Amino acid sequence: MELKTCSKCKEDKPFSEFRKRGGLQNHLYKSRCKKCLYNDHKDWVESNPDRIRSYRDKDSWTLAKRCRRRNISPEELVDKYEQQNCKCDICKKEIDLMDSAIDHNHKTGDFRGVLCKKCNRALGMFGDSITILNNAMSYLINNGSYGE
Repeated sequence: MELKTCSKCKEDKPFSEFRKRGGLQNHLYKSRCKKCLYNDHKDWVESNPDRIRSYRDKDSWTLAKRCRRRNISPEELVDKYEQQNCKCDICKKEIDLMDSAIDHNHKTGDFRGVLCKKCNRALGMFGDSITILNNAMSYLINNGSYGE
């Protein structure tokens, strides 16, 4: 197993403990391990409460921008969110409106509902296909599942 040395903690770790760089350098790994990157970010958040607060103050603007992208009004989004009892329409877990996904039909662009990001990604990965989702459900029924 090949190892890489973290430039911060100086520990030798497997490449799986490092994030890849982005863009044209995607074939390279960052110099600091995931744990050190996480700790640096956490320290930065704790030492910059004013900047974090200013980012959160932009939430109403962000909501309007997200809605505009989907051709719906913020009121339509909030209405749908409240109709869903502030829960993801798939997993039924409570979600924060500002940290949710605005689900839409990729062919028509029509707004479908408010989902948690995890469920929204899952639909996209299954290509919004009822057939594939039914196949996945059959697979779990026949081979065992650990979910609800």
